Amino acid sequence: MTKFDERVAELLAKHPSLNKDEAIKIVTEKNERKKKKRAEKTAISDAKKITNKPHRPDHK
Repeated sequence: MTKFDERVAELLAKHPSLNKDEAIKIVTEKNERKKKKRAEKTAISDAKKITNKPHRPDHK
């Protein structure tokens, strides 16, 4: 079983009133939110790295 399938199964076990399609939709939406949040954190981190770069002259 894949991690995705395990999460769907856990959600169905925890909330028996859900059907499988609803559980898949919930897990998919959560994954998308997590990806978006990770991308935002990476962008902020990259911006900080760029602004905090020391200015060194090129060595030849």
